[in-house]
Amino acid sequence: MHNHTNVPIVILGAGLAGLSAAYHLSSPYEVFEKESDPGGAARSFTVNGFTFDYAVHILYTKDPYASWLIQELLGPNFTRQQRSSWVCSHDVHTRYPYQANTFGLPVGVIEENILGLIEALYAPSVAPPRNFAEWFQATFGQGFARNFMIPFNRKVWATDPVNMGFQWIEGRVLTPRLEEALEGAFSEQEKGFGPNAEFWYPREGGTGALPRSFLPHVRNLHLNAPAQRLDVDRRCVTFADASTVHYSRLITSLPLPLLIEMLDSVPASVGKASRQLRCNRVITVNLGVNRPQISDKHWVYYPEEKYVFQRLSLPMNFAPSLVPPDTSSILVEISASEERPIDESAAVESTIRGLMDAKLLRADDELAVRDMRVIDPAYVIYDSHHREAVDTIHAYLHKNDIIACGRFGDWEYLNMDQAILSGKRAAEAATA
Repeated sequence: MHNHTNVPIVILGAGLAGLSAAYHLSSPYEVFEKESDPGGAARSFTVNGFTFDYAVHILYTKDPYASWLIQELLGPNFTRQQRSSWVCSHDVHTRYPYQANTFGLPVGVIEENILGLIEALYAPSVAPPRNFAEWFQATFGQGFARNFMIPFNRKVWATDPVNMGFQWIEGRVLTPRLEEALEGAFSEQEKGFGPNAEFWYPREGGTGALPRSFLPHVRNLHLNAPAQRLDVDRRCVTFADASTVHYSRLITSLPLPLLIEMLDSVPASVGKASRQLRCNRVITVNLGVNRPQISDKHWVYYPEEKYVFQRLSLPMNFAPSLVPPDTSSILVEISASEERPIDESAAVESTIRGLMDAKLLRADDELAVRDMRVIDPAYVIYDSHHREAVDTIHAYLHKNDIIACGRFGDWEYLNMDQAILSGKRAAEAATA
């Protein structure tokens, strides 16, 4: 890669946010991506004819512009689907969300859940919740919290919910009315709850079709170009091959801790803030099964510790094009952290054992794909330092004409539509 000088806007990262920033820019720009293909966490990959996403990804949005843009970009590759998602606990499958669908669980569990919800609604604690675990208890009651919310979220975040805040959760977790919870306790209801009861998914190409749909509209994209150093005084990015680019403004979707590490020097407060940021990583185990239609579900949640994974999805039910004829596929997610270490070398085998225990795999199943990937970073963890640390870093970046965007630039739990909108806002800020 040759040296570039005086580029008005440089974009580091060609995930959804970076591609969206480029799409929405009218000023000259250059985009640099470390991987050989764009898309970031929204990429897909194919092994032996089986296509997998990097963990389960679905599209949905409440934003009218994001809705229009996604459908415009995907065109005829756009499909709508009704969600078929479930929770497996006590060896019973109940519809998602758990708090509205407990029919079929042991009677004692249902009683504990419903009585706890009634107490939370009509005899609430005087003291406000101090952490994520207490928010679950105050919102859903002790039963729902103990039987699903706390154990499941402990697995997802790979940290104890007592060490997390809850201010970020608004709109993400359904709070059913008491009559809805009662109806779902006495009978199986097929009502779709929540914003993703209907979701969108590409007909072909997996989730990776969405970032690829930006490419006809994006110019000056440089792949295999990992940034290595950033000199904010000279406004210069140095890449792994020693080439450089000078910019007037910089848009970056790189993870904030990585970005701060690239700087020659930062104020002590910024360095401290960067060290306070927490995240986990997600191990995905991807299996191709030489047996058709092993399940009709889209995805299933597993809150119990007897399963190493917290969620699995079945890509062949998102789009038949993702698998060869007469086969099935399974994508399993396992969160890990220093607090919850996972033996990656044993992840595939422990997953297969768990899938047999869950009666999704059989001992005689032939596996055409046994693949494992690690997503790091994966989920941003909202602990007590999160907001102040992010604000400190963003203030420093803003002062130096650096605009962070995307899940790891914003350091927020953003869905795909939100990442696209974050890139749009970055483009607007860069040209303001």
